[in-house]
Amino acid sequence: MVSLRYRTPPSRLSTADVRQVLQSVVLRNPALSHRIEFSRGVAYQEWYPAECDFAELQVTGEDAVPGRVTEVIDECETSLDAAPMSARLIRYPEGDDLLLVFDHAFVDEQSLLLIRRQLNAPSSPDGRQLARYRAAINDRKTFEDAAANEPGVKFWANRLAAVGGKFPRAQEKTTRVVPAVTLPSVAIPRSFGGTLFPYVLFSLHRALRDVAECGPTVIGYPWDGRNGAYTDVVGCFMNTAVSLDTTGPQQASEATADFVNRWYEEIDYADVPFTAVAALDATFRGSVTAYLGYTHAVKSTVEIAGIPAVRIASSHGRTPPTCTFEAAATVHGDELQLRLILDEEVAGYGAQELGTRWSHWLNTAILSFPDWKP
Repeated sequence: MVSLRYRTPPSRLSTADVRQVLQSVVLRNPALSHRIEFSRGVAYQEWYPAECDFAELQVTGEDAVPGRVTEVIDECETSLDAAPMSARLIRYPEGDDLLLVFDHAFVDEQSLLLIRRQLNAPSSPDGRQLARYRAAINDRKTFEDAAANEPGVKFWANRLAAVGGKFPRAQEKTTRVVPAVTLPSVAIPRSFGGTLFPYVLFSLHRALRDVAECGPTVIGYPWDGRNGAYTDVVGCFMNTAVSLDTTGPQQASEATADFVNRWYEEIDYADVPFTAVAALDATFRGSVTAYLGYTHAVKSTVEIAGIPAVRIASSHGRTPPTCTFEAAATVHGDELQLRLILDEEVAGYGAQELGTRWSHWLNTAILSFPDWKP
């Protein structure tokens, strides 16, 4: 599940107005009127139009909001017929929070940006959007089929074979809801050029080696493959790419350069569907050490039914069984903001311990950038 949460001053939001806006969002985006069904082990989408799943809740105070948010998300995750978008208006004396919970099978980051813009006021649906959504799905299917070609599959087969060792397994323990840990920000030198992402990825791999992992570390991350012709369509048009760390015990600058070069090789085949990669080797079944999200900061305020609202970052979370923890890095001006959601009982190491090593290696990796002169 993917969630967004926005806060307004108390009693500013009208329940009727919010309901009308949310129903408009559902009607404007055909993806939110579908469900995932299975036939003979194969997933498919089924048209399932319905009213927006919306309810108003009351809690005693601001301190009670995070617990109620967690309950709502858990209910959506465990429900067998949860809507693609569920919404709860949580009222309390100090303010009102609007919580939106999405099935990640129907939204990607671009979709969330589109939905944020649609929260301001209701709008009539475009009758062409259902056809455009179906065309976008077919386009994506054609794209993925083409990406799962012999060169791409062979590349990942060779990469998995070269790494060898014991890959991560799905968690057997039930993960708990734990607080999200915000780490000290890491400065970005003004002269840094290019993307920071491989440096963020490298440093997380290295931190894992410091605290726990003696075998290969595997990190999954979202890879955008959306066709530019469908930027206005809400849906999930992304892949989960995989990063495998095989860097040896070189000096920091050499290790960083080696990793970044290999990452550029990997992204040539990042469009190979994750399901195809996971099916290549009996020792790798799709579980990863971590999922890493990497974004650029967006405006934190929106208007909901004409009322200004501020986005509230999730204070708690639960990691899925297919990974040990979740990490996030956000580019915000001239700094990187880092967060972790990690259940220490499952991981066997602490969030602060891992976070300290991640920050250390990220600073080291950034300073090893060839054009950076301290």
